[in-house]
Amino acid sequence: MARQASRSKLSPQSNSRHPGHITSAGIGRAARHRRSAAGLISGIIALGLIGLCLRTLPTVLTDSALLAQITGPLTGIPVAIPSSDVSATPASRAGGAEPAPSARAGVTPVKLQAKRKAKRVHRQVEVPASGPGTYQAAKKSARPTTTSGTLIRYDVRVEDGLSIDPDKAAVLIQQVLDDKRSWRGTHRWRFELAPVGESATLHAYIVTPKTTDRLCAPYLTRGEVSCQNGTRVVLNAKRWLMGVDSYGSDLTNYRRYLVNHEFGHALGKTHVHCPGPGRLAPVMMQQTKGLGGCRKNPWPQATED
Repeated sequence: MARQASRSKLSPQSNSRHPGHITSAGIGRAARHRRSAAGLISGIIALGLIGLCLRTLPTVLTDSALLAQITGPLTGIPVAIPSSDVSATPASRAGGAEPAPSARAGVTPVKLQAKRKAKRVHRQVEVPASGPGTYQAAKKSARPTTTSGTLIRYDVRVEDGLSIDPDKAAVLIQQVLDDKRSWRGTHRWRFELAPVGESATLHAYIVTPKTTDRLCAPYLTRGEVSCQNGTRVVLNAKRWLMGVDSYGSDLTNYRRYLVNHEFGHALGKTHVHCPGPGRLAPVMMQQTKGLGGCRKNPWPQATED
């Protein structure tokens, strides 16, 4: 009995402090410690991730905004204007520069570039206000391609100081006058280009505005328009090189009009008016001053024959 009692005292159920024995209470405490440690570590990691996100968020937003700009419509991108063009623009020197392309709705950069290019070509043309009154003589000659009509021989001179080749100008004038759409198409006249110095009944001049005024007097050309005065057909170089608003950029047809109009005066033709809105302008109408509702037209019409 004594040994039984002794064994009873040493039984696992009664010896709760035995170092080799783990109770359920001990297991619970250990688990709580592990969870606390794991939670602390998780919290530290979470705080670190939040901080990292806060640091990278502005960069992400910035990149997103940049991406939106790149992938958005390109019509608002300003068009670069060459510095030489800007410095040569009278409007920019006077404070009247054009608005930036991005401020002009409905106009694409490509169209703006085309317009500016056209303006640059126009600005490069320089016409002296006056010249020395001496001339370069055209040496070319050209016979008419028809045999019908009264023969009119003419020569061509270009005032010194103008960037106009006299021979090329003379050939161009002959091509206009010898065109079947011009006065020779009436079969009443034909034109022959003669070198300066040979016999001629008409003398064509391309001269500066002030020389135009002098050769056209007493007619008032005011440095702007051309004239026919006696045996002279005087073509204002300002108009020859720069054209007029009524013809826009169509310098080729304006020169045709100018030749036909002034030589028409030499044939006895006088000024007429626009016959009605939308009609072709008569060549003897003063188209240099405007079209009055008519459409531009460089050739004589049947009513002007």
